Amino acid sequence: MARIGLFGGTFDPVHNGHIAIAKEALKKLALDEVILIPCGDPPHKTKKDISDKAHRMAMTELAFSSLGGFSVSDYEIKKQTPCYSVDMLKHFKKLYPDDELFFIIGADSFHDIPTWWHYRELLSMCTIIVVSRPDIDKSELFSRFAGDEAPPRVFYLGNVSYDVSSTQIRAMVYRRQDVSKLVPDKVVQYIKKNELYTNH
Repeated sequence: MARIGLFGGTFDPVHNGHIAIAKEALKKLALDEVILIPCGDPPHKTKKDISDKAHRMAMTELAFSSLGGFSVSDYEIKKQTPCYSVDMLKHFKKLYPDDELFFIIGADSFHDIPTWWHYRELLSMCTIIVVSRPDIDKSELFSRFAGDEAPPRVFYLGNVSYDVSSTQIRAMVYRRQDVSKLVPDKVVQYIKKNELYTNH
């Protein structure tokens, strides 16, 4: 039985914080592989909010291409309709029926899971890896749960350095500031070549 991490996100752009989280999950949870899943048309965002899915897919592939233990899935990118997390979990459960799936999400997202589409079914299909921080009260993360769910197995990744967001990076590129310390070199070159984030 393999241990497979699923790490979804907009990745607009993918940055060193995403890489640090993926590496830490792979190491700390002894995962066999982490699959990066750029979202296609997320239900909570409009197309104007995010870059073209082909660009986000390409940047994610570039960021992880030279790292062992990682792959990038185009499952959500290829979907023609908005994809909910429970749909994504069902897809990978069919692909890996005998393996253990680990769903990597941020603390804020985990706190909000009870508002997600068919979240109880989602919890039944995977083990949760929460990217936490020292200032996060772990007990508070369960405050929105009803209490009668099958208790999810939850592991916490603490102290992962990701003091940067994709939003900040897009703003920095727009202002023509240097992002080379925040984003992999290959991704920086891709952003420049395709003139991404130069217009609001």
